Amino acid sequence: MPRLLAVLLVTTLVSGCGLWSRDTAEPPAPLPRIEAEVTPRVLWSRNTGSGAGKSYLQLSPYLGRDRIIVADADGRVSAWNLEDGASLWRTNLRVPVTGGVNGGSQVVVVGTGRGEAIALSPEDGQELWRRMLSSEVMAVSEVEQGLVVVRTNDGRLHALDVLTGEPRWLAGRSTPALSLRGAGTPLMLSGRVLAGFDNGRLAMFGLARGNVIWETALAIPSGRSELERMVDVDGELDLAGGVVYGAAYQGRVAAFSVADGRTLWQRDLSSYRGVTVAGDLLLLTDAFGHVWALDRRNGATLWQQDLLRLRGVTLPVPVDSHVVVGDYEGYLHWLAPEDGTLEGRIRTDRNGIMGVPQVRAGVVYVLGRGGNLSAVTLRSRDDS
Repeated sequence: MPRLLAVLLVTTLVSGCGLWSRDTAEPPAPLPRIEAEVTPRVLWSRNTGSGAGKSYLQLSPYLGRDRIIVADADGRVSAWNLEDGASLWRTNLRVPVTGGVNGGSQVVVVGTGRGEAIALSPEDGQELWRRMLSSEVMAVSEVEQGLVVVRTNDGRLHALDVLTGEPRWLAGRSTPALSLRGAGTPLMLSGRVLAGFDNGRLAMFGLARGNVIWETALAIPSGRSELERMVDVDGELDLAGGVVYGAAYQGRVAAFSVADGRTLWQRDLSSYRGVTVAGDLLLLTDAFGHVWALDRRNGATLWQQDLLRLRGVTLPVPVDSHVVVGDYEGYLHWLAPEDGTLEGRIRTDRNGIMGVPQVRAGVVYVLGRGGNLSAVTLRSRDDS
């Protein structure tokens, strides 16, 4: 019942964290006026299905060598050519999808609301195996050393053999009575996997056996109510130069030594989207939809963009000489990395964007909540 309550309350809960809600006392910021310095254009756009439907799902596309693979909430999985958006294959799993798509060159994996991990061939969509896990699947890792790590809603990590689906090990942490809906993607490193949990903890596990290498608190619960004590580490983690970076809701953004988990710097900043490293920048969207750029060496603020406040802003991603975010009305916004100025935008899905935009060779691939998959780039001077 407590977990069910968390699901039922999620719209109200995250409205105060930066997502939109009709019950939010403060409405989302209006679409800001900008002086366009760049002109994004859609290379191609395809309808891939129902998208997230009415569910709170952060489904992100998976980029393969020459294709992009997406799933919708109804279990339809499809692959599209990166260059022109041509349809390559479609598979209907006929089960509700809640996590993924992710994987590797030999297999891609999606997770279901029924607690299944399902592996498909990236070449033709053929089902390779199914494995029943402990609860609803929230996130799926990349493939590393023949394993994929699946995060379930009960706070557990399941390491599965990518060829057979056989379980290799199981680990996890206790789940609070109330938490945000969602989970960050387990971050695969060389022989290790890093994961965040709903109790505010961040832990590094050995990939072969699931042994704990180190563990630290990214946030410490405080307050009288369960709502005040929510400290989920639900966002994306990142790694650069032997340092791992993460953020927690109602907690901190921090940098840790990848070797032993020693804290290198930390600062109070609430986020459930996570972080992205872009050169010397650490990019993140806070719980109110403000986009930040920090100096990743010490956490100092370089700039903050607050004109997208409460617009359900996605995790920022670097794209060539810009930073790109999506919002709840389906706009992609281009920001200058020097000062966060809004320099351009384009709309891709009127139902909004929640998943992480993916980038390859200057092209942004984004899956909207309505199922619209778009490839977007900046218009060149040679374009008419």
